[in-house]
Amino acid sequence: MTLVELLLQSNYPFRELSEDESKKLKGVLLEIYSDIIEVCEKNNLSVMLVGGSALGAVRHNGYIPWDDDLDIAMPRCDYNNLPSLLTQMFPEKYDCTGAGFSEKPELGFIKVQKKGTLLKTLNESDEENPCIAIDVFPIEKVPNNRLIRFFHGFIVNILLYVSVCVKLYEKKESPFTQILLSDEQGKKSLKKRLRFGHFFSLIHHYPVWYNKCDKKVQKYANKETKLVSIPTGRGHYFGEIQPRSVFFPPVKHDFEGIESNIPNNYDKYLSALYGDYMQIPPVEKREKHFIVEIDFGK
Repeated sequence: MTLVELLLQSNYPFRELSEDESKKLKGVLLEIYSDIIEVCEKNNLSVMLVGGSALGAVRHNGYIPWDDDLDIAMPRCDYNNLPSLLTQMFPEKYDCTGAGFSEKPELGFIKVQKKGTLLKTLNESDEENPCIAIDVFPIEKVPNNRLIRFFHGFIVNILLYVSVCVKLYEKKESPFTQILLSDEQGKKSLKKRLRFGHFFSLIHHYPVWYNKCDKKVQKYANKETKLVSIPTGRGHYFGEIQPRSVFFPPVKHDFEGIESNIPNNYDKYLSALYGDYMQIPPVEKREKHFIVEIDFGK
């Protein structure tokens, strides 16, 4: 049974966004994105669309029609400066959470959250303060030496896996986890990760593991390297490795009427992540996002 089928059979109150809600959500995300661009331009920081947002820019000149999130990335040196600069310029508007910036990070990367909004999904609890937000990923330098790169990437991936497993265990009462555990196949897939998470939760809680991973992943930030990666991206450390020239200098492309940066060699970047990225996937293979509650604020 697929995850979507499991969700549809559950009694938990969740739903898909309406067409109007999706349009409003995309509008709020564009507002956040525009403010981030303003901060970056005023402070000479580099920012670019990545993942599905870069794909949307190239294939649709904006959002992927059935998608409703926005992902960006920044070189680590600029990424580290974004939270303070953004909250200084817009103190009443945004919060930044994430490993290295929050006392109790919920994720291994930054989320720029718009205050006064709410976007709660099955994965999130009330204490996580789930606002409408944009994910910001650090572009990390990785070692040129293949052996050193292998060991560094292996450790980073282990730390990230531990972080996710410990969070899964410590939030095992969440609706999403409980729905998965209600199915034999789901229970089987989670069993190993819950055991793993239980063991490592005895050493540290998941925010500590996320911070450890964030510290480790930027080990080569001050080195000159030919390769970079987005270790917290969809391909993780090894699946995101590219020559620096694939990302920099970024090139301009339209995204919903906003002149945006995307990776320099976006064809190589998108092909590595998605294969034939210009091919529109069939309806049944398109991602579906479910929400519990949404509030666009004022």
